[in-house]
Amino acid sequence: MKMEIGWFDIGLAAGLVASIALIVYVWMKNRELAQTVIEEKNTILEFVIPILEEVKDILPPDKQTKVATLIEGLKLMHKINEALLEVPASKLRKAWTMYRVQVGK
Repeated sequence: MKMEIGWFDIGLAAGLVASIALIVYVWMKNRELAQTVIEEKNTILEFVIPILEEVKDILPPDKQTKVATLIEGLKLMHKINEALLEVPASKLRKAWTMYRVQVGK
């Protein structure tokens, strides 16, 4: 089964990665603000994911696969956000610093 990837899909993936990176950066600078943003984002995801799961079944078959992929991505984002909420800020900063050293930035 070959699935075509369009510019929209690439843009969506880039947006998801950028949003997670922005949240991690803000988390390092202001944990309370970041925690509020992540909690609100999770609240929205908990509302949107079930709606997409219901709508997926009435879409044409070619769109169902894209929506299923989107749903899986949103579920993964929800899990990442939950993990970020559980990590102490000091450990998150240490992991980010180690990553920056490895990348060379």
